[in-house]
Amino acid sequence: MKKSLFFIAAIAALVSSSCKKIDGQGENLYGILSFDDFAVVCDESVETKAASAAGASYAIFVYDQEGNPVISTTYAAVKESNNKLSIPAGNYTLEARSTVEAVPVAAFEQPVYGASTSFSVAAGETTSLGSLTCTLTQVKVSVSYSDEFLKDVTGPGSATVEVTAGYPLSYDMTYSEGNVSYEQSAGYFAVNDGSTMVVTFKGSVGGKTQKMTKSFTGIAARQWRQVKFIKKVNEQGQATFDIVIDDLVSDEVLNNDVAGSETIIAEDPNAPKGDGGITFDFDYAGGCDAEFTDLEHLVIPQQSERTICLKFNATVPNGVKKFWVDITSTNESFVSAIEAADAAHLDLINPSETNMIIFQVVPFPHGPELVGQTSMAFDMSAAQEAIVLYQGTHNFNMNIVDTQGCKKTIPVVMIVE
Repeated sequence: MKKSLFFIAAIAALVSSSCKKIDGQGENLYGILSFDDFAVVCDESVETKAASAAGASYAIFVYDQEGNPVISTTYAAVKESNNKLSIPAGNYTLEARSTVEAVPVAAFEQPVYGASTSFSVAAGETTSLGSLTCTLTQVKVSVSYSDEFLKDVTGPGSATVEVTAGYPLSYDMTYSEGNVSYEQSAGYFAVNDGSTMVVTFKGSVGGKTQKMTKSFTGIAARQWRQVKFIKKVNEQGQATFDIVIDDLVSDEVLNNDVAGSETIIAEDPNAPKGDGGITFDFDYAGGCDAEFTDLEHLVIPQQSERTICLKFNATVPNGVKKFWVDITSTNESFVSAIEAADAAHLDLINPSETNMIIFQVVPFPHGPELVGQTSMAFDMSAAQEAIVLYQGTHNFNMNIVDTQGCKKTIPVVMIVE
């Protein structure tokens, strides 16, 4: 349950020209900050991964007492330093963090570990920092469902988790011919003292649109909240549902009392009716013949045989609000390639910098300009060259939400024999 990353951290040596002195003041107003005995221990107590060395992107920051940045460097630069830094006398704060980027408010698979310590530097003296232990700065949240719950699912749905108001993460559930799959990535949420986590499920259960919301208190950093949706039977023998914290992994026992719970086990009167006319289908008018007719059974021929024309068109009458693609495969090498591009859950509207790799292979339309569009062309013909290298079944679930809240998931399945 615990891994430790040990490294002897040192700030890159700064030449005298890089430390601006106050006019008329000499070296006697400076002290030495020594990193000879400085060590950072990263304690990931909610993780089960094997121990590994700290990466080059690990960042170290020093701020003055007004919060102004004095030093910003990476572990790669730290390792090349001489372990000492001339710095003006005063009070400072040092922060070690596993990324140079700020902690995201809410994001999938983006854990950030960090810690900070305050210190003072006296003129003409040497100050040593000692060791610093970094821990998870966020709360980790995973979502799952009991087998009995999944048996009653009759359509797509979504579990929404929100810790900071206005920044939810959607753990989407897809449904196709009785088969249910759902987002299993871990979400990481920034927390404040006294944070509350709001969990909502909305989807088709028992042939009806059903909704449940619960609030969980005591949310704090360094926790792993494992949310689970379960089926229950009430005193009248009717099926109901509940949201529970299946396991809480943390350094201390916390109160999981439910506060402000709301349950709607019936047709949701506020739910959008229908799918808003959303479609994703072959674009026969785009110059391709009608070779394929089934989106869920596209057999991709080897490149040596021929290059196929594979074009689609997405139609969203009410305009696009969200558009993401969930990519899975039976080929582990294909999965690894997708994960390298951080594209297993590919947000077409707000792609990350890493996602840009996938667009070089599969040229999906992407970017904020998709919002509000009612028609989008997808030309995936160029993807054949890469896909034929991976035998197996590759699933591209097209998830679309329109501006009225209507949602539809359309599976596109490519098969390389």
